[in-house]
Amino acid sequence: MAAEPIRPARVRSRAMSNVRLESDGDIARITLTRRRKANALDSATTAALREAVVASAGASPRVVVLAGEGVFCGGADIREMEDLDAVDAERFIRGLHRAFLAIREHPAPVVAEVRGAALGAGLELLVSCDLSVAGDDAIFGMPEPHVGLPSVIEAALLPSIVGLVRARELLFLGDPINAAEAARIGLVGEVVPASEVEAAVNAKVERLLRLSPEALSLQKRLIGRWLNLPLDQSVEAGVSAFRAAFGTDGPKREMKKFWRRRD
Repeated sequence: MAAEPIRPARVRSRAMSNVRLESDGDIARITLTRRRKANALDSATTAALREAVVASAGASPRVVVLAGEGVFCGGADIREMEDLDAVDAERFIRGLHRAFLAIREHPAPVVAEVRGAALGAGLELLVSCDLSVAGDDAIFGMPEPHVGLPSVIEAALLPSIVGLVRARELLFLGDPINAAEAARIGLVGEVVPASEVEAAVNAKVERLLRLSPEALSLQKRLIGRWLNLPLDQSVEAGVSAFRAAFGTDGPKREMKKFWRRRD
């Protein structure tokens, strides 16, 4: 049986420029609402996305869901980019990076709910999230070569996700791939029929809510550090995270639950 949609009893909603933030305490949901433009990220939408992510972190949810109305995200806004000069281009791309970095640095796990397309900056938005569910009709890709641009900022994550050879294929050729191939190479965590995306996301959220929020936050922070540290320093960062876990009541609480389940 499909998981029932999560219906928070008391939802607080906040609308920004092309972005909506909803929260019930445990769960925050951030939705791109620029549907007529395939949720393309212009400067205003990007700033609003970062604002929503930062605001949600301030409310200390245990899980964040990131979605888009209609499609997930069709990429950066070409209409805006075609009028940029070099100075404005740097400002534009740094704004995108700040929004993606806010997602990566959010203390709670962020689950991407992918429908339709995750292209260019939309794919970078996806890989900035921690977990993901996509519909089987979604497409993925980095089409920047077709508009005369290199793929930058969070595209730097791709070699570590899909491997250098496959990353070169995506970045040099700019061809889209389907959801099955995206799952096969590790771009997306789970693919389900398009009609079941919401139920699959809700099921994943429910699983996260059953786990220790302290442990998940420590693990997310540690994974982020692993991306930037050599192996020996990554191990030491892990030791520090392990010690920090025992500075909370999380391990004792969860271990008691473990033994109760075994009884």
